[in-house]
Formats: sequence, structure tokens, C-alpha cells
Amino acid sequence: MNQQITPYQVFSLMVLFLLGSTVVVGLSLDAEEEAWLVNMIAMAAGIVIYFLYIWILSIDPRRKTFTELLKTSFGKCIGTCFICLYAVYFLYIGMRVVKDFEFFISTVLFYNIETWVIGFVFILLAGYACILGLEAIARVSELLFFGSIMMIAVTTLITILNPMFEWTNVLPLIKPDWRSVIGSVFPAKITFPFGELIAFLMIFPAVNNQSYLLKRGWMAVVFSGLIIIVITESIIGMLGAKIAVYFSYPLIKSIETIDLLDFFQHIEILSVIVFFFVGFIKVVLLCYAAIKSLSEIMPRVKNNHLVYGVLSAGFASTFFMDKSIVEHTKTGLEIVPKYIHLPFQFGIPLLLLFILLLKNQLKKKKAAVQDK
Repeated sequence: MNQQITPYQVFSLMVLFLLGSTVVVGLSLDAEEEAWLVNMIAMAAGIVIYFLYIWILSIDPRRKTFTELLKTSFGKCIGTCFICLYAVYFLYIGMRVVKDFEFFISTVLFYNIETWVIGFVFILLAGYACILGLEAIARVSELLFFGSIMMIAVTTLITILNPMFEWTNVLPLIKPDWRSVIGSVFPAKITFPFGELIAFLMIFPAVNNQSYLLKRGWMAVVFSGLIIIVITESIIGMLGAKIAVYFSYPLIKSIETIDLLDFFQHIEILSVIVFFFVGFIKVVLLCYAAIKSLSEIMPRVKNNHLVYGVLSAGFASTFFMDKSIVEHTKTGLEIVPKYIHLPFQFGIPLLLLFILLLKNQLKKKKAAVQDK
């Protein structure tokens, strides 16, 4: 079934996806006072990355999907291998997000619950969403987008009005340490979350107005980037840059300290709900991308069977991942960006782009010779 989604739906999907686990572990607080600059540069790089992916899809209009481009560019055999690798990549990143929320929920909400139970529920919901299809996921994202933005706005406003908020903490540095800033941006903050838009190469062909992607699709990157900057600066304003970096979940900690007019207290539940909303959409889209990739090379297998098989494998893989939040965070921010994200987000796509451009050039030369 050829499912279609609207421009607003893809906008909401992109924003929720980019916020995803970023609001939990990817706020660049390790850069301390320079966090705003790190996030700003990462956002600018995210726009470039977005247009790179759009360029790849637009070069050969006859090939509508990323998987088709891989097979026609690299050949059926190598292309199929790449498609399988991307399916594994999407699933692995999705399961890492599941682990993010396993640690978060077991640390902040339910202290005595087994983490695998949390992961099982998350994956069960993701599987149900994938069975319903992209259109259903997109419709849900519209509601979650509105709810998430409203709760982020309310939480941020209350945070800024709180007497404990120190504006001096968020004043930008006049002379930042550019070596430190660039080191913080690349590769961790470029590959996570903006480079993960590679998953949308499986979703963009379903947008019913393709011109929107080129003209205004980048606005989702800017919007989510600005939200990340606002959240980061609100944390620094409450806790201070030197202190915020020591907390596993600084946003929750900063909101816990809010006491406005002896009425607005313990509103961290709003942030927890936002975490659930954005995390759910990110897990669902990554799982959908993995299933969609495999469905292209296994068209005879029913979608439901693919969902059961892929997510069962994903759930099993979570038992072999890091056992503590410290190890998990270190792996996700230091090892994965260098050795996994870079090849899949830039290495293979750039090689694909080069081959597509070369083939296009050869076709033009051949057509010019025939005309003569």
C-alpha cells in the first residue's frame, strides 16, 4: 500500500525525531558556557546534512526510494548488502534509544522495575505503530507535536520566571575556545541527532508534496535546534554550567528546584511526558525505517511478519548492550559517532552521491553524442 503523509506531518515527525533522546542525553552540557555555540553550529551543520540527503533523493527522479538508489548505483548484490546493513543500523540506533529510556525510567520514576520490562513495553508499542503504518504514525505525531511544544513552552516560561534562574549563567562568552567548540561539535553533535536524519530517506518519498521538502523542510531542523538551545540554556540558568554537567538528567534536576509563587512546584512530570512523546516517535521511525528497508528486498514477506521478526531481534539485542548509564552514555557519545554513525550517515551517502552524479554526467555526454 502506497501511504502518503502531508508536509505538516513530516515537519512534526522531524522535530519530534530530532528532539528524541537528545533532550535526555544530547544537550552539549559538557561544553559548559559554550553549549549554546556548540548547539548553534550543530544546527547549521544539520541544515547542510538535510540538503545533502534531499539532493541524493532528487538526482534520479525515476528512483523514488533510497533502497532503489542503492541497488541501481552499487549493483543488485552490493546494493542489497548495503540495504541489509542500513536495516541493522536503523534497528541498532532505535534500540539504543530504547536503552536511553530504560535507564531514564528506572532511574527517575520506577526504581525497582527491571529495565527489560520497560524496553519490552516500548518495543511493543513501536511494533503496533509499525503495523498500523506510516500514515497512522504521522497522524499521531501531529497530536504529540502540539502537546510536546506546549509543555516545553510552559516549562521554559516557568523556569525563566523562577527566582533561582540566574541570567548571568547564560550570558555567552565573548571569546570562546574555538578548538574546544569544534571538538565538541564534530563528530558527536553532528551525527547525533542531525545525522540520524538518514532514516528519513525511507520516509521522504511518502510526502505528498515533494516541493515542500526542498523549499521549507529545513525549517524543522532549525525549529528543533532552537528548542535544544532554549532547553540547554534554561538548565544552565538554573544549575550553572559547571554543576549541570555532573547530572545524568540535568533537565529533570533543574526543574525539580523550581518554586514559583509557592504554587508551581515539581512540574518535572511535564518533562517526563515530553521525553515519552519524543522518544516514542524516534524509536518508531527508526524501527519503521529498518522494516521498510527489509521489505524492499523481501517483498513476498508480509509486513506483520517483518515487524515481529525485526523487533524481536531488536529486543534481544538490548540484553547485550551496556549495563549502566555511564557505559551507555560513553558508548553513545564517543564510540558510536566515530565508528558507526560516520560511515552510515556520510561515508556511504557521499559515495552514493558521487556515483549518481557520475552516471548523470555520462548520460548527458551520451545524449549529446547521439544528438550530433
